[in-house]
This record gives sequence, structure tokens and C-alpha cells, in this order.
Amino acid sequence: MSDSMTDMEVTSRDFQRGFARMKAKAAAGETVYVVSAGEKFLFQAVKPPTWQGALKGKARIVGDLSTTGLDWEASR
Repeated sequence: MSDSMTDMEVTSRDFQRGFARMKAKAAAGETVYVVSAGEKFLFQAVKPPTWQGALKGKARIVGDLSTTGLDWEASR
């Protein structure tokens, strides 16, 4: 196995023994394929959803985003 590959293929035994290393590779964006009993499984990190686009098509923002709508005064 080479660490310079973008995709990695390991056996299930190697995957279990080196889980921390495999997890670090997945977190770095590398795809790890686990081969067990003739089947191939994919292990990769899931990107968490961002707040940008979370309401896409669901709500419309009205007004100025930099204000809360509450009156306030600056102190000197």
C-alpha cells in the first residue's frame, strides 16, 4: 500500500487493526475501500451539512442581516 494514493484498498483485518489510521485518511479526504469475503465496502468521512443552503427554497430572509430589529444606542 502506498500513502500517496488517493484511493486505498485494504482487507477487513487491516482495517480493524489500523482503524485510527484509516479514520485519519478518510478525514483527509481519501477514500478507503474495505475488501471482505469478496465484497467491497466504501469508508469515507461524511461532510457535515452547512447552514448555507439549509433553508434553500424553504424560507426567504427579509430585511437587513446585520440588524436584530431591536432599537439600540451606542454609548460614548
